[in-house]
Amino acid sequence: MQIRTIELQLPLDADEAGSLARQRMKHLAAVDGLEPAAFVRLVRSFPSLRAVYAAPEAELAKIIGPVAAARMRWFIDAPLDTALAREATAREAAVATARVAPAGLSTAA
Repeated sequence: MQIRTIELQLPLDADEAGSLARQRMKHLAAVDGLEPAAFVRLVRSFPSLRAVYAAPEAELAKIIGPVAAARMRWFIDAPLDTALAREATAREAAVATARVAPAGLSTAA
């Protein structure tokens, strides 16, 4: 039996500049010390987050400068803090529980 390839139709967002595109931009813009002009050069120089992530520091430095490039590499390469993931998961569970609780009833034990 032959496996049929199904191509995912992108973008997944309905509007032209959807929420996923905005999330990607916010993600890159979150790097400390990345000035607006450097941010624009970065976005225009790479087609995707994957390309930015794969770029060596020397290549980034040519586009956004050496200090911003070092900060970008640190932002990308720094280990993730698993404690923060647990906090976010606990926070989301608390919000979900609060939404499900009937009005006037406390979910606290």
